[in-house]
Amino acid sequence: MIRLGFTESEKDSEITRYCKENQIRKVFILSHGTSQLPCSFAGHEHIEYSQVIQYKYYYRLLQEIDDSSLIVVNECLRTQNRNDLTYNCIRNYLNQTRHRIVFQYLPIIDTLDDFMILFDLDTRSRWKRDKWRESMRGEIDIVSKRIDVRLDRIYVETDNQTRVAYQREKKRIISGIGLRDPHTIPRNLHLISGKAKLRVVESSRQYVGRNNRFKIPSMHTFKDDSFPDICTIFEYCHNFISFEDFLAKSGQSNIPVLVTDLKVDEWYHERYVALSKRIRDAYTAIHG
Repeated sequence: MIRLGFTESEKDSEITRYCKENQIRKVFILSHGTSQLPCSFAGHEHIEYSQVIQYKYYYRLLQEIDDSSLIVVNECLRTQNRNDLTYNCIRNYLNQTRHRIVFQYLPIIDTLDDFMILFDLDTRSRWKRDKWRESMRGEIDIVSKRIDVRLDRIYVETDNQTRVAYQREKKRIISGIGLRDPHTIPRNLHLISGKAKLRVVESSRQYVGRNNRFKIPSMHTFKDDSFPDICTIFEYCHNFISFEDFLAKSGQSNIPVLVTDLKVDEWYHERYVALSKRIRDAYTAIHG
């Protein structure tokens, strides 16, 4: 079973229902994140994503998991590498039982190929080398609560001093980039627009950004464990996974975003608008 877009309470209800219908003895919850997924079923154990590959868990779980066990794979789509070691360990656990629920808030990290990682987990990797095709729909029990991500741009004009500083920093970074990751350039340049955005920050709004270097009282970071109901994006994170974690934890889908007239801000905004479209397209490809 694959369940997309479920809230924590909906996940708990789904686990409880499944356990009652299938006489489950124990639930093993493999979950990413510092907070544990709430589970009403008495016989459950949480294993954090980073622990999945550790010997002290790996061999014990292979012995304990049997066909009276339910494995819950919760928000474990963490890398686009389909042959990742952690994924391989999870597959070995799943091979011990026919009872599984794969929970993921969004169907992809970046492209439709990412969905095949979830598909592999639910199908014992029988199509591990294949790409998604329509004929595969009948191979999985999937329910999606579609998350339609909409990014509402709030335009922020920069002053001449900021634009001069931007060009100076751009020249400095490019000249010294050498063999370093070229994504260093937009990551660093994006921070320059922060000062220009300060003048439009409102005390009544909650914000999310990469860090709180400006000591804004209502600022949160993308790495936080929880968020208010509505946050405005002060600046984008570079990593899609961190952004998608924020969506899952906050439950937001319509999101205001501060975007200046600097080219790097435009680049980030268009990058995430394109991602939101790929997410919508992924739902369509999966469900038709």
